[in-house]
Amino acid sequence: MKKKWIAICLIIALLASCLFFQNHLLRTYVSLCHEDLEHYAVQLLDSSVSETDHYGIWKTWSHPEAGMVEFLTGGWGLAPSSTYQGFYYSADDTHQIFSAAGDSVSMEIEGDRASWTDGTDNHGTSIRITEKWFWFEASF
Repeated sequence: MKKKWIAICLIIALLASCLFFQNHLLRTYVSLCHEDLEHYAVQLLDSSVSETDHYGIWKTWSHPEAGMVEFLTGGWGLAPSSTYQGFYYSADDTHQIFSAAGDSVSMEIEGDRASWTDGTDNHGTSIRITEKWFWFEASF
């Protein structure tokens, strides 16, 4: 019985560490593979065929008017309380606001980190990964 509890605790600890380090692993992936990702993002921005697509397992959204491509890597929650995470390509190398945010949004930029809010409980953050690439988290 004692061995079962130890095994269960180890499995829980392993799952918790995977969730904790997932974002770090994704940011490392983007920093190492940004050239291939950028090639895909530029093609998607130039394409007039589709606004949404997939890159591997990640759903992507193209926003040519903003020069931005979002890669959604995860999300959780039920409406009206949901959180989304991922990374995005910014053609002009500037922080962008998550596409689902409303019109009256304010953004504060401090170095490689930006935060935005619309004055309600909707908010998000953006962190630079490398040139033209940013990590985001948005909550609604």
